Amino acid sequence: MHVRIYNLTFGSQAFLAAWDAACSCGKNATMVIPAGTFVLGPVLFKGPCSNAFSPALEIKGTLKALPNFTGWAWIEFHTLHELAVGGGGTLDGQGSQCWGQGHNLPTTLKFQHVNDGTVSNLSLVDSKGFHVVFHSSTSVTACGLNITAPAHSPNTDGIHLSNSSHINITDCRISTGDDCISVGPGIANVSISGIFCGPGHGLSVGSLGKYADEKAVMGLTVRNCTITQTTNGVRIKTWPGSPVGIARNITFEDIVMNNVSNPIIIDQDYCPQKSCSSEPSLVQITGVRFRNVQGTSSTAVAVKLQCSPTKPCDGLHLENINLKLMNGAAAISECFHAVGMFGGIQNPSPCL
Repeated sequence: MHVRIYNLTFGSQAFLAAWDAACSCGKNATMVIPAGTFVLGPVLFKGPCSNAFSPALEIKGTLKALPNFTGWAWIEFHTLHELAVGGGGTLDGQGSQCWGQGHNLPTTLKFQHVNDGTVSNLSLVDSKGFHVVFHSSTSVTACGLNITAPAHSPNTDGIHLSNSSHINITDCRISTGDDCISVGPGIANVSISGIFCGPGHGLSVGSLGKYADEKAVMGLTVRNCTITQTTNGVRIKTWPGSPVGIARNITFEDIVMNNVSNPIIIDQDYCPQKSCSSEPSLVQITGVRFRNVQGTSSTAVAVKLQCSPTKPCDGLHLENINLKLMNGAAAISECFHAVGMFGGIQNPSPCL
């Protein structure tokens, strides 16, 4: 069954009415948003649906968010199984009027308690807050997303993960004012590949340790990515004075850096507000591999491993690192409380 939406107007309930109809159909239902431009406020597509199967959602037109509204998300999918979202359309968060109004602005596209889902072939522009969030979800794939926001736009992470497992993110182009992808606490068995990132803040694990009782990050692979003109490359960041936490079994491999600041960085003294605890981070970072990372650095320090003096990083492995400055000169590396090994090509000279 196909449910198509027509005559969608400001304040219309057509979205939710169509969703309810499709959700009650059971398996193989599809909700289609046709070509055209539509303006709408926040919507929650909630399950479970009939027979536990979610309808597919095809967005063929352009959806524009209302300029100002409050809440955690603009478009949210909640408690759904076998969800597929795509269609080649555009989600315009119209965030420029909200940037600078503080943190916790609405996410454009949020998936919460979604199992066995896909989101693909969509363009997301100018989110008020994060563009895509996966929270408390399992076995979800994101592919073919084109995410853009100006370099000056604050807190506009491309894709953010938290408390989720078995997530696959592949073949996306992300250019924002914050992390292209940020991996938060409670993540297990995540694969990220084929990402073109920049400008922005790079591909980041964290920040970790800001709150008590955060779950561990375990089992992350980032491979075959190109990072261009970002303020960081591949990064792990934890807050000083953090509670006890764990980040382990993380691999960054086959990464190309183009004029990137801090291409490889572990920062366990992450403090963007400059008013943080003087106590060390208690997040234990272990079993991190940087393999086949090459390209150019815009900072003299191309490899910086700044770990906690109380919980030193261990099990680090640098293999085939070839990073030089833009003018071809040699870069340097810096290590603090970092323990590990290295092999293969090492430019800059390793500090482990």
